[in-house]
Formats: sequence, C-alpha cells, structure tokens
Amino acid sequence: MISTTLAVLLGKAIGASTKKLNLGGGSAAPGLYALKLDPNLILNLTKSIQTNIVITGTNGKTTTARMLAHIAQKSGIKTIRNHTGSNLERGIASTLISGFGKKYELGIWELDEAAFNTVAPKLNPKIIVFLNAFRDQLDRYGEVDAVVENWCQTLKTLKRDTLVVVNGDDANTAKLKACFGGKVVMFGLEKNKLKGEKTSQKINGKVDIKAKNLKQNKFDTLCFNLDIKKQSVLAKLNFSGTYNVYNALAAIISASYLNISPQISVKYLQDVTPAFGRFEKLTINSKVCFIFLIKNPTGATEVFKTVSSQLKEKDSLLIALNDNLADGTDVSWIWDANFEIFRNSSRVQSREYTIYASGSRAQDLAVRIKYAGFKPEAITVENELNKALQQAAREKKGRLFIFPTYTAMLRLQKILAKSGIKKHYWEED
Repeated sequence: MISTTLAVLLGKAIGASTKKLNLGGGSAAPGLYALKLDPNLILNLTKSIQTNIVITGTNGKTTTARMLAHIAQKSGIKTIRNHTGSNLERGIASTLISGFGKKYELGIWELDEAAFNTVAPKLNPKIIVFLNAFRDQLDRYGEVDAVVENWCQTLKTLKRDTLVVVNGDDANTAKLKACFGGKVVMFGLEKNKLKGEKTSQKINGKVDIKAKNLKQNKFDTLCFNLDIKKQSVLAKLNFSGTYNVYNALAAIISASYLNISPQISVKYLQDVTPAFGRFEKLTINSKVCFIFLIKNPTGATEVFKTVSSQLKEKDSLLIALNDNLADGTDVSWIWDANFEIFRNSSRVQSREYTIYASGSRAQDLAVRIKYAGFKPEAITVENELNKALQQAAREKKGRLFIFPTYTAMLRLQKILAKSGIKKHYWEED
C-alpha cells in the first residue's frame, strides 16, 4: 500500500498543477502518472467502495451515468463517478485520486468499449450495463463483432453474482446473454426502437423491462410508460431523442437493484439536465443554440432525425468534424450518417438554409453535405471552430444547431467557458 499512497500523492500534485496552470481539469494526467507508480491503484482504491457499477457501450455512457448518479445521490447514497467523461483507465484512476480519503457507498464508472476488458475486472463490479454496440472508430476498436466478442470473453471471467444489464433491442448486445452464467436483465422499447446496423427482432417481446407510448414535446420533454416488475410507471425526461429512453431504462434498472424503487427513480429523473454537449441548450449573442455530440453513423443519424423533425425556417446548422485520436482518425463514417434527412425535412424543403462546416476535416464534411443534396453556395467552410461559431451566431434570425465530434465538443466548451457563457466541463456536475 506504500506504492498506492505515493501514487495518490503524485496524482494529487499533478491534478492541482494542471488546474492552477489552466491546462485542464485533471481528468486524465493524475491517473496516467499515478498508474506508473502503482498499476494496481484502481483495484486497491475501489476495495473500500461497497458497490461499483460499470457502464459501457458506444453511445449514451455519460448520460446514463449522470442519470443513475443523480438518482443515487438524491436517495442519499454517497457516490463517486468519472463525471468528466474521461473513461479510460487513467480517467478512472484520476477520479479515485481526487476522492481519496472520502467514504463512498457507490462508484459509477463509464468505461470505453476497449478499456472495459482490462479495467472492469479491477473494479469488481456488482452491476454491468451494456447500452449498445455500434460501428465506431474502426481505427481503434476494429469491427463491432470483435468488440462484442471481447466483452463476451471478459464476462466469462467475472463473478456470477454480478448483475448484467443488457439492451435487448440491439442484436450485438443481446447476444451477450449467452456469454454470462449469472443473472442477466434485458431492456428495450415496445415500438420506436433505435435502428442500429443490426436490430434484434427475435428478442422482441422477451425483454424483462420495456418502455412504450413514447411522446416527445419538441425539445422540451420526453414521456413514456415503463413496464417493470409487473408495474407500469409514467416517466418524464428533460431530454429529447429515442436514445435517451434507453439511457433512462438502464439507469432505472440499475437503481432498482440498489433498492431504489422505479417510482422514486422516475421522480428524480425529472430533475436531470443533460451533460455537456449532450443536448445542451444555451444562448450565444442572444441566439438560442443547441449542442448535440455526434461520433458515429448510428448516433449521428438518431440525432439528425430528432432535430430535423423540429427544424424551422431560418434555423442554421454548424457541424464540426475532427479526426484526432479521441474522435477516430477514420472519418469515412460520415458517408453512412443520414445527412440527407435535413434536406427531406418538410419544414425546410422550401429554402436553402445555411450549413457551416468546421473542424480539421471541414472540407471532407462539406463534400459530404454537398452530396446530401445541398447547393455549394449554402455551405460555409471554416476550419477554425471559434470563427465558424462567431459567423453562425451573428445570424439574427432562427436557432443554431451545433453538431461537434468529441474533440470539437471539447474545443467548443473551451471557447464558451472563455467567453463566460458556461463553466468548464470539469467544473460541471
């Protein structure tokens, strides 16, 4: 334990330095260097936490973790989680270092799809949530089948008293049920299922917990009925998009195994606000703006579908595409995302509205938008996100919808924080 103590002290010093020098929020660097001193840091520090929950999947990890943490904290459970979204081993370690010396009953850990296989066993989780498995960052993960197979092999090594919670509407995650010898709870939607590259038709009707009667009120609220434990509970979210119903289901199921009733979870979910960049609403230069993170074909298409149904004349779009390591250096996925849905929106077919293409791969993005049916003169290309944002925010009429990839979202947050419009993401709950 001496090495653990030294590693924690080093991590704390690095975390304090990064914040003081304004180099970031200390969400990764402290853990990165502390793990060099003690590779078993996570294993050692999580032993004192009564219950650890791991959440993984391609989309929805941060939102689901946020929902579950809110429910737990409102229920009086002392909770720690990697709230900044730093979901590799170093991010988990950094969070544990920052909370060192405090007593926690619950740890909620969102884990990168690939990091899951090495980090999850170290967390000794009581509950594991698999949200979905979509094609994402092929240069890092490989094909989806390989990702799911690795998950399967990891599940076989875990204790059988672990509860595994699985999205039964996704054929990729649904197959995980056969990989685990312990208890598996499957969730899904009665209708309006999220369309990935594979949809599990055979599982339909066999999920243990399902949502039905989805009703969306513009961008303000989303309501649905939850069938769980022979009860039907009405849920209301301050979110939009079908994908957030899946996130809410995963959070409610996990909370129920913490002895928090679905009725209580649903009550507390009404207070949850989106995480940074995930359906975030703010005002820039008196202009109403919405921010939606996009990072793969399925996720982007679902976001585009939600937004296109609510577009009005004079609205404009700002899309920022980066190809940094955290985004995935292969940006060919944009050709599989349904940009055409914006041209097909009945609300805007009568006009050629403005789209701003930004980011390190702005030119590639502009070509994709052109082939989606937009005239070149309707597309403004500006690689520098700050300049693109200024141009888009100067338009006096309509709302602005911003779709950044991951590192573009971080850049956007930095721009907004510097201008005083919002806090740095690491300062948010």
